[in-house]
Amino acid sequence: MKIERINENKIKVTISIDDLLERNIDLDTINYNTPAAQELFWDMMEQAEMQFGFDASDSQICVEAIPDSEEGFVIIITKLDEDGEFESIQKYIKNRFKRSDLRVKRKNCRVSSSVIMYFFSNFDDLCLLCRKLTHIYSGESTLYRLKGVYYLMLTKNSWSVENLKSFEHILNEFGTKVINTNFYEGYLNEYGEKIIEYNAVETINDYF
Repeated sequence: MKIERINENKIKVTISIDDLLERNIDLDTINYNTPAAQELFWDMMEQAEMQFGFDASDSQICVEAIPDSEEGFVIIITKLDEDGEFESIQKYIKNRFKRSDLRVKRKNCRVSSSVIMYFFSNFDDLCLLCRKLTHIYSGESTLYRLKGVYYLMLTKNSWSVENLKSFEHILNEFGTKVINTNFYEGYLNEYGEKIIEYNAVETINDYF
């Protein structure tokens, strides 16, 4: 875990897959509201306070997460000067859980993700992908947008794929896979813009 102080009220935290493995956290089980994710935030905020004196315990904060090139993710945490719509993450954790409770609950959390997700910085790449998927994929697909990045979510239990290896090769050719899908599904539902629900691949092909 790498923590950088951007300014007095903002820090950047880079979390790699190795960081999560060291904490026995499975990327596929992370959800925005799970105890595992909350304990990760707890540790992150404690380190930020020790390294930089970044104390957000009495502040409202904004938390933004984006995938990075190493298949981990980057979190930007900003302290808000005025009361805002975001709850202080440390207050939330302190009021709801004890650290020992979090560890016990994390050990029991083993939920398989029912979706796969890819992100695209360029909408044209997404359109090209959807054209390629026309004859090899049938199933639910939902499109989100967050800060200029497009996220395509495909539901595993609804799809029909003739050649899985070819399917995954095409996805990786045009997009970048989101590893921690449960975390991002919750995060996008809360902070992202849902553009097309259920039939994103078909809709993009029809109109673009």
